[in-house]
Amino acid sequence: MNYPEHIDQLLEKFSRNACSKEELQELYNWLDQQSAAGESYLFANDSVRQLLKSRLRDAVFAAVLPGAPVKKMNRFRWIKYAAAVVLLLAGGSAVYWFTRPYEVVVAAAPGKVEKKILPDGSTVWLNDNSSIAYYSNFARHRNIELRKGEAFFEVKKDASHPFTVQSNNVSTTVKGTSFSVKMIAHTGDIKVSVVTGKVLVHQQQDTLGYLLPGQRLRYIKQQGTATTDKVQTGEANAWIQGEQFLQNATLQEVIQWLQDHFKVQVENRRTNYIGDYYLQVKRDITLPEVIAILNLLGTKDHIQFSLHNQTVFIQ
Repeated sequence: MNYPEHIDQLLEKFSRNACSKEELQELYNWLDQQSAAGESYLFANDSVRQLLKSRLRDAVFAAVLPGAPVKKMNRFRWIKYAAAVVLLLAGGSAVYWFTRPYEVVVAAAPGKVEKKILPDGSTVWLNDNSSIAYYSNFARHRNIELRKGEAFFEVKKDASHPFTVQSNNVSTTVKGTSFSVKMIAHTGDIKVSVVTGKVLVHQQQDTLGYLLPGQRLRYIKQQGTATTDKVQTGEANAWIQGEQFLQNATLQEVIQWLQDHFKVQVENRRTNYIGDYYLQVKRDITLPEVIAILNLLGTKDHIQFSLHNQTVFIQ
């Protein structure tokens, strides 16, 4: 059966999760107009029918109609939609498009901590304004990309399936442990801190370090070097409990935290100053209170913080 080329393109985009809301709505409307032809094919291939059901129902009814109640579709109405898609994709190609892994993105809103149970039973917490991505076949290939911010992982043990977090070009691999990975936005530097178990941090075949509980690795992207130091294990996940814990933090890390947490602009006039800050505060602390603490910590090195019209000045 032949369909308009434009519909072919929409369905191909849908298979890559690349449709806009408007395109999804157009595809939904087109499917709604199709006949029930091809139902026998769906009944003959139950695996395809189930895959189509989970993929299309979630995308069309959740993404296209956000906030609207999802009505349970009767059996024959659903088959009408799925049959049109199966015919459109021409036999065996339907299995390819709808069984290939698709990307899942999880993000935490600004000021919020997001908890997610992963398909393998592991748990991840995302700090505010952070995001991760993984593929739908995650239980078999436990690979996660940290795209932004900071995440804490409690990994379910599975000796035959290592758990790897990719952050920029640095990989952290474990088999069952708890640890955090943090990406510094402005520099691309990476921090890995371990609470339990053993962690391998590496770049492709090059080992950067093995970490045990209470150890942290800091990777400096610009220099391509890694150093390891000891930290309190609570630093790795204090933010889950509503605390901000900065230990041996650079001025750049403090600046990033101010920008992410308080949504302020920062003008740094001491760009050559590296800094070494220790800060443990509650998440609900006010910006003026933080400024006062930072000024006390910066007394020795004559670093002064000030606030004017939602801009923090450092001089």
